[in-house]
Amino acid sequence: MKRLLFLSTLLLCSILPSAGQDNYYQQQAERYQREAEYYQRQAESYRREAAYYLKKAESYQREAAYYTQRGDLDRAQTYTRYIENELDKYKTYLRYASLADDKATQYLRWAADALRKV
Repeated sequence: MKRLLFLSTLLLCSILPSAGQDNYYQQQAERYQREAEYYQRQAESYRREAAYYLKKAESYQREAAYYTQRGDLDRAQTYTRYIENELDKYKTYLRYASLADDKATQYLRWAADALRKV
């Protein structure tokens, strides 16, 4: 009887921690998935922002062309600087989007690894 009680206690002690670990890894995978979703939304936001700056650069390009045709080269040159600034912001936000995509990918990898441990 003592032996049976001892063996059943030993069996329960070996099973319960692994069940807790499975739950831990499941929760960890869910957390990683939420983080990945967050960074995917961030990347989309950065892409929208980049598109906005590209549209502004196109608008400034039209203004620069207009003032060049009119012979107002100083103002055309000013708009050319504006174009360069907007294109720089465009590239920056595309870089931010790429970094956010990379983070999302990393979190998804971590989530997959956590699920493999379940």
